[in-house]
Amino acid sequence: MRILVTGGGGQLADALDTLCEQDPHCRASHEMRAFRRGELDVTSEASVVAAMKDHSPDLVINAAAYTAVDKAESEVDEAMAVNGFAVGVLARACRSTGARLVHVSTDFVFPGTGSNPLQPGDPTGPLSVYGKSKLAGETECLQTLLRHAVGQ
Repeated sequence: MRILVTGGGGQLADALDTLCEQDPHCRASHEMRAFRRGELDVTSEASVVAAMKDHSPDLVINAAAYTAVDKAESEVDEAMAVNGFAVGVLARACRSTGARLVHVSTDFVFPGTGSNPLQPGDPTGPLSVYGKSKLAGETECLQTLLRHAVGQ
């Protein structure tokens, strides 16, 4: 299986790379490539389409994210571009090629008022720009793809 990982060099992409390197089955049966921001701009449809064409992945793991939670309050456009719009770009590219997309979200999409463990169907209500941007990405993913996984 060919796997394209966005957000190369970031914490999640590096952890995935390390896990695959340590697992003999993963190394033997999967070709995983993590793309750094300079190699793949997830906010650019042309960049994503080119990477999908060149790599022909069966699976895309979206580990790219604008993660500066506090800074997102003043950098709204940047947070929305990476956490929201880019997920739609990836989802549309996956839909057109038949690749599966795994998009990683966050508990920031919820209001944080409950006392029970969160469930996928719980009502959202982000309180910050970061949470709103991540919810926008979830929405893009869920509205674009029939086969999907959104995790946190």
